[in-house]
Amino acid sequence: QVEYYFSDENLPTDVHLLQCCGGTENRPVSVSRICGFKKMRKFKPKSMVIAALRKSVFLEVSANGKELWRKVPLAGKTILDANDSDTEIAFDPRTKREIQLPLPPLPQTKKEYPPGMSKNMMKPTGFEEGAVEGPITPAQHEEEMALYDDAKPFVERIEIAIQRFKEKKRWHEKFNKVFNKWMRFGGVDCAPRMFGGLSKQEMAGMDAAQIAMARATHQVPWDREDPKDWVVDFDGVAAAFLSSYYPRHYGNNPEQVLTACSVLIKFFRYCDYHRVCDEFKPQLAEAEKICRRAEYELPQIYKASLSLPGAFNVAGSTIFQGYHANKFIGDSEWAKDQEASPWVSESAGMKMEKARATFKTAVFLLGTEQQQHLLETSGKLLSGLKVLKKEGLGLEVVDILPSTDEVKQGFAAANEVSKAKLHLSPLGKLVCKTWSYDTFLEYDLPKDRYPKGSLPKVAQGKTYEFWVEDEALEECFVGMKLDAEVFTLDGGITILDNVKEVMCSFFKWLPNELWNDNHPHELKIRHREREWVDEEDVVMINGEQKAGQEGDKEKEKDKEKFSDEQSDSGEEIDEWRS
Repeated sequence: QVEYYFSDENLPTDVHLLQCCGGTENRPVSVSRICGFKKMRKFKPKSMVIAALRKSVFLEVSANGKELWRKVPLAGKTILDANDSDTEIAFDPRTKREIQLPLPPLPQTKKEYPPGMSKNMMKPTGFEEGAVEGPITPAQHEEEMALYDDAKPFVERIEIAIQRFKEKKRWHEKFNKVFNKWMRFGGVDCAPRMFGGLSKQEMAGMDAAQIAMARATHQVPWDREDPKDWVVDFDGVAAAFLSSYYPRHYGNNPEQVLTACSVLIKFFRYCDYHRVCDEFKPQLAEAEKICRRAEYELPQIYKASLSLPGAFNVAGSTIFQGYHANKFIGDSEWAKDQEASPWVSESAGMKMEKARATFKTAVFLLGTEQQQHLLETSGKLLSGLKVLKKEGLGLEVVDILPSTDEVKQGFAAANEVSKAKLHLSPLGKLVCKTWSYDTFLEYDLPKDRYPKGSLPKVAQGKTYEFWVEDEALEECFVGMKLDAEVFTLDGGITILDNVKEVMCSFFKWLPNELWNDNHPHELKIRHREREWVDEEDVVMINGEQKAGQEGDKEKEKDKEKFSDEQSDSGEEIDEWRS
């Protein structure tokens, strides 16, 4: 059968096979494709087909048994070749179409997919950047007008929208995980439907709204309508989820961030396009803008967190016994062996000599005359400089000033003097102002000193200016938030001692995070009264102790049982005697 496929009788007129082998080119053809032909499906297993083809004198099979070809290439014209000699019509154009040349060759190898992906997983999901919904018919429009009628409560409308939105997308695990977490964060309950399947007969008597409600896996409880406890805030929930909850639970991987933002954006666009809640249309537009900002800022704050506070601030922290003091391990014997400890690097703390050189160079190049005078009179060990204030602050970046040409020349000259011993990067300025946010935390503080029961907020709008390397400034952006510890030295020099956390410009914290977390079960101690029984009332029945009324009942049962057995045995004796 296979020899007939490749024969001079069939091959010149077989369009499909010509696309595979190329006719006179005699390209290898996949054995799996040949076995998929209708007349070849009955020959199984495929190994038997390959063994039979190896015995053919007309065909050649590859060493791995995956491809075959003719031993002698096809000669002569095929149906794919242009026939310029015959000018007459040899067929009726109404019954046969002319072949459109040239025909593209068919691939003979299976398409390879990324690891962990299948053919179905490579299909469009609806979350692609350019994916849009097609136009709806008038009947669908009338149906949606009834589903999302403004007279209906918002809770009912949004629940129907969530279910219908899910039906229009292909949900991979990465999309489903983000969507469920976001729904849960926003007050929507998410649970699998247990024993809630619908038959065709049941759905026949239901309208679209009833079917959507019955098949829903996300439910919005009716208590969400209480304005005292809940409020509809699309942009606020999106900002809090992307800036606070998501980075702490999923990180800042750029690909994962794009996935999370695309899920939120598609849902906002669905609600806008289908007019789910026209009264919140401005919120939907603002929420989409927040998602676009998150696509850039979330990966950027991760880069900034790795770059800050920078070498100069690490040097100041080391000198003045801050967060980075006594963390240099390069002098340890075990750390000098790079083969035994390859993970040890210069980033683990800073040597005191290097810290002093870095700090002095920066002050002489960027400091004021007063600061330079204080540095000259502070001594070799900088013991004359004192820390005036240590603060834990929330900071917002208001301006970024890269190093000037004069500063760059000064650092280049300093590096030339130190040669290979020390390399310093030019310093720019990171201008910040104080910023605070409510965390809803309760503090156990003395009432006489803290009558409000909480820590005092820092003065809003107070400006701080930090010297930071240009490499670190490139990762920062205006509006970025910092949770940091700050040292203020003599002369007004400010040191960014430690950066605890870097946050987006739209950072927002909501009590949804407290409500959303799993809480431990309440420990309940139940006291049960115990009845005390005298030892004389305790009896042994079947190896178990019985007491009180229960023991008396068991005794009566034993007496009745003994009397019954005795009467039965007496009757049997009388019968034997008779």
